[in-house]
Amino acid sequence: MSIHPEQADAAATATSHWLALADHMDDGATFDYIVCGAGSSGSVLAGRLAADPAVTVLLVESGGDDDDERVRDPDLWPANLGSERTWDHVTEPNQHLNGRRLAYATGRGLGGGGAINAGVWARGHRSDWDFYAETAGDSAWGYSHVLEHYRGIEDWQGAPDPERRGTGGPMRIRPSQDVHPLFTAFLDGAEAAGIPRFDSANGVLMEANSGGAVRDENIHDGVRQTPFRRYVADRVGQPNLTVLPRTTVSRVLFSSGRARGVELVRDGRPLRVNASHEVVLSLGALGTPAVLMRSGIGDADELRNLGILVVQHLPGVGRNLDDHIRLPCMWEATDVPLPVPTRSQTVCFWQDETRPGAPEFVMYVSPAPSVSPESAAQYPPPERCFTLMPAMRLRGGSRGRVRLANTDPMAGPRIETNFLADPDDVRSALSAVAMAREIGNSVALRPFVEREVSPASFATDTVEMFVRNAVETYWHQSGTSRMGRDEGAVVDARLKVHGIEGLRVADASVLPHVTVANTMAPSMVVGERAAEILAAEQS
Repeated sequence: MSIHPEQADAAATATSHWLALADHMDDGATFDYIVCGAGSSGSVLAGRLAADPAVTVLLVESGGDDDDERVRDPDLWPANLGSERTWDHVTEPNQHLNGRRLAYATGRGLGGGGAINAGVWARGHRSDWDFYAETAGDSAWGYSHVLEHYRGIEDWQGAPDPERRGTGGPMRIRPSQDVHPLFTAFLDGAEAAGIPRFDSANGVLMEANSGGAVRDENIHDGVRQTPFRRYVADRVGQPNLTVLPRTTVSRVLFSSGRARGVELVRDGRPLRVNASHEVVLSLGALGTPAVLMRSGIGDADELRNLGILVVQHLPGVGRNLDDHIRLPCMWEATDVPLPVPTRSQTVCFWQDETRPGAPEFVMYVSPAPSVSPESAAQYPPPERCFTLMPAMRLRGGSRGRVRLANTDPMAGPRIETNFLADPDDVRSALSAVAMAREIGNSVALRPFVEREVSPASFATDTVEMFVRNAVETYWHQSGTSRMGRDEGAVVDARLKVHGIEGLRVADASVLPHVTVANTMAPSMVVGERAAEILAAEQS
């Protein structure tokens, strides 16, 4: 089931981005598959399923269309935050972050987070995928098989690497172009700090313990290449595919232990739609567990306390919330010209004695004051500055949780990040900040540095207080419906919800932990795996 890249180009670069989307739905309508969520995973899955004309597919999305310059132009991605294109969640207060609450947005609209992010193409490390395969008990989740999916996804525009990179796939992927000297100096500084340089961020580097490179991006002719545009847009108008925007999934409907359809909310009214084969939830690491819980799948005691009829006791639903915590450190810049914000053109990965084995840290550069409000109040940003943004994923002791606030499908869930609850994560955060400072104060970056602004102290107590006030999210939420075979797992290796027939999950919530960097590309692999699994079961 292939999608020709020239056709996708036409859809992505056309002057008019209008699509003939469904404007109504008959109550009681039936489809073979209902895919809930048109983000990176859901778009891939719906497009792959709809390639078979004998299969009928409904793709439901709570947000609107993607006809927006903020989607087309990746440099405008920050303008999406706080707009109709995001769910603007706010976390519960975190005592480990001095009681702070974090803005915790997720994508909303056709393309989901893949339509509003910074355009980073980051595949995940070999150790990530091999761990998933071991946890799920299925080698098809391992790195070697995942590479086959990535080669099928990509139309790679960089130096040939046929063992790892694909050509002719639906997604045009390229190295960042016209790299600014600030970012080159950043890689030079990282190399001086012991982080070797690689030709690509997604080739051999993703099999190494550390390394830096020019980043890859899903941009072609200045236009963001979204999973929705690449996989679904050309199929809109096919009689077997219906795309229903501005419609919220309330709950999954069951009969005799099997998912039979979904209840939707459209224009303030409930609507029931049936699935003859499968319902697939692709609503992200916050949305998917919320729908599962509203549907009666989760911790039985908590569901009963909310008056929800228990369909399946799965206490892992909503637990294990993983993410990358961002630790921005800032420098005042000299008069040397800086790049135009807002996207880093380079990236580095590394390990250290606090987290040996595979790379657990990732760092980008922002030519702007990309810091938390609390950090900005303590360390006011100069007029000209840049920010190094190291990040790390969380140990189990710092994983968070998603809970229902109530049963209203339009109400946001309660999000407990639990960042830095594990003392070992505090030590790792201090180590990450130390690496950023070593690179930021390196000889290579000296032409750009007037002075270090934050944390600008080597006192351990001061730096730790800085860390607790500086922590923010990279919006890489994962893990809340994780794969596995233990009692805390929510889905099995074939993405089936444990104990339920006809219901699967396909998004980053199934990943046992967040990948080493950004999650759009791994989420697309989850969509490809879901399509592969469903095709095999129907053949």
